[in-house]
Amino acid sequence: MTRYHFMFIISTIATLGSLYFSEIRGFIPCPLCWWQRLFMYTTAFYLLISLFRSKTIDPLFVRLYVLAGFGVALYHVILERLPDGEALCTSGCLIKWVNYFGFLTIPMMSLIAFTLLLILAFYPARSNNEA
Repeated sequence: MTRYHFMFIISTIATLGSLYFSEIRGFIPCPLCWWQRLFMYTTAFYLLISLFRSKTIDPLFVRLYVLAGFGVALYHVILERLPDGEALCTSGCLIKWVNYFGFLTIPMMSLIAFTLLLILAFYPARSNNEA
């Protein structure tokens, strides 16, 4: 298995998790969540198509999407942690639908997923076939 297989697994779990929270639990995604979904879903879909059709994966494309998603997720978590973050986000971005262990919110879960993807995306390739 290559790092792209692991990236596909992580992005698919994150995608299914976000769909679970919105479609089954009924939590309404905020605008920042939608942006994170855009980057996560695109990454998962791109890797799905590329891996199962044996297409060459463009590392620049994957890195840009993961980096953009990481940036939005980091911004979302920072807003959530600021004492006056509600003043900066007026569209429901800071509703804590879940709060596991006192710190694990939906934006934090997204940040963790994007961090793992970022590490894998920039991890040096072991062979020329895995560029």
